Amino acid sequence: MSTGKGIPEHQTLSLWQQICLITSTLIGVGVLTLPRATSSKLFEAGWVVPIIGSVGAFFSLWLIARLSRRFPGKTFIEYSQIVWGSVKWPQLGRWLSIPWIMIYLLYMYLSTGIASRLFGEVVVTSVLLNTPIEVIIITMFMLALVLCWHEVEVVARVNELLFPLILLPLLFIALASFQKAEWSNLLPIFRGTPRSVIEGVYEGIYSYSGFEIMFMFFAYAHKNTKKEVAGFYGILIALVIYTLIVGASISVFGYEELQRVTWPTLELVKTTQVPGLILERMESAFLAVWVAAVFTTVANAYYVVVYGLRQLLHKDITFQRVIATVLLVPMFFFALWPQNIVEIFSVTSYLGLSSLVINLAIPIIYWVVILLKDWMFKPERRNVDG
Repeated sequence: MSTGKGIPEHQTLSLWQQICLITSTLIGVGVLTLPRATSSKLFEAGWVVPIIGSVGAFFSLWLIARLSRRFPGKTFIEYSQIVWGSVKWPQLGRWLSIPWIMIYLLYMYLSTGIASRLFGEVVVTSVLLNTPIEVIIITMFMLALVLCWHEVEVVARVNELLFPLILLPLLFIALASFQKAEWSNLLPIFRGTPRSVIEGVYEGIYSYSGFEIMFMFFAYAHKNTKKEVAGFYGILIALVIYTLIVGASISVFGYEELQRVTWPTLELVKTTQVPGLILERMESAFLAVWVAAVFTTVANAYYVVVYGLRQLLHKDITFQRVIATVLLVPMFFFALWPQNIVEIFSVTSYLGLSSLVINLAIPIIYWVVILLKDWMFKPERRNVDG
């Protein structure tokens, strides 16, 4: 794999590591607000939104996986130049690919900053009440920076290590939350309008944003693994977690009450009791798990940014470490730019629209260009072959 100076030339990510990367990135800050966002569109049927969204998410990830199979061993940065160029005009492909690459990297960069800010807001309002939010954000940045000092294989192993520590407690908490469920809160099953269904589909697809990191990481998948299978299982695991959490939240609080709560999942955990009172304050255990989940989301996205710049400029690991440190400064100020929680949610809504462009529009456009090139140059190939 020709990935530039100083970049490993072997593909090492197993199927399990790919699944860990996808799921660990999907499950992050959005888990705390998902019940409110979904129930605001489809009311009692809000638990259907993650199921609907998973269809669009898997389709998008399938397209990304097929792109990676079309250009084995190459990342989005590398094969973009091939898609937009040709053998005769390779330099043209480089220039035409830069806008798409920068849109992708800028989106990942801004998403990292906002995710860190949301993490800080939750921590300072629920746990560390007297700690400045700047300290919380800087701490998360420092953890992400350490990961960015290493190669791709280290990132995969960290996600593989943290994955069971995130998944198993979340599954337990989600199932335990049904103890106080009022099943009548889930009725009627459906009473949405066509507009609310469309908005619900949007919320559903946006709730899975994060898998676009595989634009980069699929290049390092072992050649004997099926990337589409990794995408399917990665999204399926997130689907189960999301559906359980949203269903439990609606059944316990009702969709109307969820609209008045800033962090509905956290409130849900507070109402949950473990049999035998093994854990009297369930939210403490949940937040410990949630910190690990946010770390993988933030660190994976930020790694894609710095690694993408490294590939774009054909640099080595030293450049990656320097640029990772330098880019933390503007991202810190961007994370603090929204003045309150309302402005933060407004920014996340714009990022949600951007995620649709990244996750759906870019793969579709790339495949259209590839198929057009195949169709246009196919007669030439036939003439050459005789």
